[in-house]
Amino acid sequence: MTRDSARALPQSVLRTGTDTRLLAEVITRGRVTRAELAAVTGISKPTVSESVRRLVDSGLLDATGLAETGRRGRVGTFYELGVAAGWVLAVVLDQSGIRAQSADLAGAIRREHLRPPGKPGDSKALAAALREVVREAQAAQRRGPLRAVGVSVANPVAPGSREVVALPGSPFPEGLVSPAEVLAEVTGAPVLVDNDVNLAALAEHRGGGAVGAESFAYVYVGAGLGVGLCLGDKLIRGAHGLAGEIGYLPGRGEGTLAAELAAAGFGRGDVHAVLELLSGKDNAARRKAIGTLSAAIARVVASVTAVVDPGLVLLGGPVGTHPALLEPVRAAVAQRSPAPVRLSHGTLGSAAPAHGALQLALEHARSAAVRPAH
Repeated sequence: MTRDSARALPQSVLRTGTDTRLLAEVITRGRVTRAELAAVTGISKPTVSESVRRLVDSGLLDATGLAETGRRGRVGTFYELGVAAGWVLAVVLDQSGIRAQSADLAGAIRREHLRPPGKPGDSKALAAALREVVREAQAAQRRGPLRAVGVSVANPVAPGSREVVALPGSPFPEGLVSPAEVLAEVTGAPVLVDNDVNLAALAEHRGGGAVGAESFAYVYVGAGLGVGLCLGDKLIRGAHGLAGEIGYLPGRGEGTLAAELAAAGFGRGDVHAVLELLSGKDNAARRKAIGTLSAAIARVVASVTAVVDPGLVLLGGPVGTHPALLEPVRAAVAQRSPAPVRLSHGTLGSAAPAHGALQLALEHARSAAVRPAH
């Protein structure tokens, strides 16, 4: 940004940008003085002082003690994230139930809340359990306002409306609810919803196996199938939120890939059985499972790489990250792909969607916290 363009911006925009940057620095460093903030950001000391004052007045920062400056008679004041800065809630809705984590704006987890899965297809029970979890989380928190709820759901989500998209043969039919509508009577905080595979990809990009990758694909294999695509440093969701719904790719024969795998015993409810097969002592059954799954995963990877040519492909999900599959998938992909494919496991494991939901909530909360009230 040039000096002239900066002058053209409204003062409120400039203040918000400064406050956002300084809050991020405090969160990163934990405890810092105004002089240190000025030194690390290059922002003038008077501007830093004004910004810190605003952040303290709003409760986002607390003054927590004095620091020696190294100059005679001069001391600085330490600042850190305020006790009343608020918090966020990350929620994962999938076939294993409901898992929620409350965290402060620095991302430190404070509490966890769990609910077991209900009956398949029972959306009302899932909605009731979701409201119960959020009520419980809010009752347990004493650190300022709930600023955002990030929700990961094991179904596609429309990009604009954040509504869950109903598709035939969903492996998570009870998840066909609107989290924002369900939680409207429980909280006034923004409810941010996205597909679990997209959020897993987001998490791997922010702090996992895809850090620094400009383009990559995250291939999820578990109770369902999905691909998260990040191209040009942007998560691709598609016009209807259906980008990466690889379960609907053609299988061998007239059905879909998901139907093909389900017919072979690798469908909904079979995850634990599949993991036991992959780790079991029955060598014949183990070889058959590895062969079936690695061939199917390789078809997916080859299809994705042929269309978008990502620089990296990560395997994720409880089945996709099993160590027995990586080398067979690599070998099968090498036979199918027109170019070498860099293939590895995601580093966040089954917790990747939860990390993504938390990141979604934190990014919104930190931005909204310093935005001027209207």
